[in-house]
Amino acid sequence: MNPLIMGAAFALLPECPYFNEFLPDPVDVPDNEGEYLSVKWESSVVPWDTIYFQMDENRVFAVYVPPDSFFTELVLHRGASSACPVKNSLLCLPLTGTALPNSRASVWNLSAGICRDTAWLPVPKAGQVIRMLEGEADSPVLTLDSLISFYGEIPLYISEVAPCPEEGVPEWFEVTNRSVLAFPLNGLSDCEAKAPLKTSDSIKGRSSVLITKDSTDLRVFLQTSEVPIYQISISTLKNTADTLRLCTNDLKLDSVMWGKAVNRPVKCPGTEKISPGFVPRVSNDQAKILQISERVLARSKKNAMLRVRIKSPGKFELRLIDRGGALILKKTIEVPANSSWLEISEWKRCQNGPCFIYLHGEGVNETSAFIVRP
Repeated sequence: MNPLIMGAAFALLPECPYFNEFLPDPVDVPDNEGEYLSVKWESSVVPWDTIYFQMDENRVFAVYVPPDSFFTELVLHRGASSACPVKNSLLCLPLTGTALPNSRASVWNLSAGICRDTAWLPVPKAGQVIRMLEGEADSPVLTLDSLISFYGEIPLYISEVAPCPEEGVPEWFEVTNRSVLAFPLNGLSDCEAKAPLKTSDSIKGRSSVLITKDSTDLRVFLQTSEVPIYQISISTLKNTADTLRLCTNDLKLDSVMWGKAVNRPVKCPGTEKISPGFVPRVSNDQAKILQISERVLARSKKNAMLRVRIKSPGKFELRLIDRGGALILKKTIEVPANSSWLEISEWKRCQNGPCFIYLHGEGVNETSAFIVRP
């Protein structure tokens, strides 16, 4: 198995450490004192003994954690005093060699065995604690950035959809969280809704929620309050053949297709339970026009290069889009009959995690994704 995929598959286990909070700019103390960062994990039985940290492009440094101890939290702090700035911390050690920037944004990465996590810190405010995780202590909520910053499965997927339910029942689909950790639902949609879901709720680990455009009618049909139901203005689904997509904000997560074209007829009333992974909208020509040279790029490799090839002559618009939807590059390309590889050096401006290349023009509308690692 590809070690990158294996690493991400196990990155959500309870023994994996994750960033908890940062205090880059404390007040009432000298600049070289008081700042700290904390890391937590859920299980005291861990298969690793060292956590490796890196801030931006600085040198990686290691912190030893005794594997036979019962620690579930680590605090690294700077200061002359040996007192730990975080109360009830189980393991408190000095932060040496790296200072937390208090006037600019920064990116932190950690690894421990097969575990990975990434934290994107904004420009800090004096005395402000930046908490990366919020929620109950036994069910931390991770951002999508942290979960997919290291190449692997996206945690949310469409587990069931009812495009033609019983008479009087609104269309609905089920979203399942395959990870063991809670995941925020805010921004969830069918990739077409003008107003994605707005909520502070989360979908618990190893659990599911239902999405519909009429939660009241669906609740009456189910006759139970135990099933979490959320309402958004999803598009009407076609009974005989259609594609349902799942997005969080501008990031595409999953999709499910049914109909004769994919040999998946749906009986009415009925549901579709097969989820093949995200299916992007492609051109009418079934052959892919856009080709990219790499699927995973590491900043640490100086010779890492991203190249694209457009296997059709014509005039196209190429866009490089960051994981948050920010436009990094937009250019018009005239492709000759014998196209060659084109280097996209701007990939280094993508944040860690997924980044997307869009190609439009001459009847072509294609998307390819790649992953950026530290």
